[in-house]
Amino acid sequence: MSSGPDQSGEFGFIKQLAEIASKTPESLGLADDGAVITLGGQQLVVVKDLVQAGIHALSDDSVIDVVRKAIRVNLSDLAAMGSVPKFVLLGICFGDAFQFGDIPDLAKQIWAECDLLNVALIGGDTVRGKGPLTVSVTAIGEVAGAPIRRNGAKVGDDIWVSGTIGDAALGLRTLQAYPENTGLQELNPEQTQWLQDRYRLPQPRNQLGVALRGIANSMIDISDGLAADTGHIAGASEVRMNLEYERIPLSSAFRKWSKALNNKEKIWRTLSAGDDYELLFSAPPTKRNQVELAAIHANGTVTRIGQVEAGSGVGILIAGQPSDLSLGGFTHF
Repeated sequence: MSSGPDQSGEFGFIKQLAEIASKTPESLGLADDGAVITLGGQQLVVVKDLVQAGIHALSDDSVIDVVRKAIRVNLSDLAAMGSVPKFVLLGICFGDAFQFGDIPDLAKQIWAECDLLNVALIGGDTVRGKGPLTVSVTAIGEVAGAPIRRNGAKVGDDIWVSGTIGDAALGLRTLQAYPENTGLQELNPEQTQWLQDRYRLPQPRNQLGVALRGIANSMIDISDGLAADTGHIAGASEVRMNLEYERIPLSSAFRKWSKALNNKEKIWRTLSAGDDYELLFSAPPTKRNQVELAAIHANGTVTRIGQVEAGSGVGILIAGQPSDLSLGGFTHF
């Protein structure tokens, strides 16, 4: 007989840490994508994520690809709280395979990436380790007014998502050549490269996150997977969130692959695998026009994919009926 929730996994560990962090209001109880600190009347959102070769990137990915991904996934966390990225601190633990003669070129590439993303590198640390390449980023952003949190979803809200879902996971499958890759032969080289870029180089939706301030009631970025991250909002907001399978936005490459595969369970497994770094949010039906205008302003796209209702948990509806599709997503342990 179970005596309670599993405390040995990733989220159990975070829950234990949250009991300590809850004594500090700036931590938001570790229940959001970042902490909020007020300095001189300005609210700052502070986030930290690690990216490790072999876990969040391929073991043979270049150092700059891993660094770029680490910066971008942290900016995505800032986007999820409606904050404007300002600064990053970069920590790199170089692995055994790194050639230190490449450092001058790497430094130039890092500066170029920060310039592209309009953030300033203000510090960090470097070490040489025995294990795989590991990159740690702390990112700081500014937010005007209240940040958008996970706990604000209201009964009756629409559920929205930006961009398209499942591309990064499908790109990873093309790189790893999984046995279940039936259908990948239907993709042309340009589609395959585009999918792989979606995995290696996420596109943080910072403009959209800022544009949704005052419109979205709740928001998160999709890193663990569509169903899993919907569950994070549902749990924080104490509501039930129903997603409509047919409404989930798909890229042309994903559609081509899924049509060739013709296996709903495997398609859903890819859709819910994570690494999308799109924004998932809820907003009142009265603000549908405002949501769509925000997306246009941010040069992006949004799709309404479900509804918030009273209850708890996440439901996946197919043709309007509950399905038995798995709600799992990515966890580290």
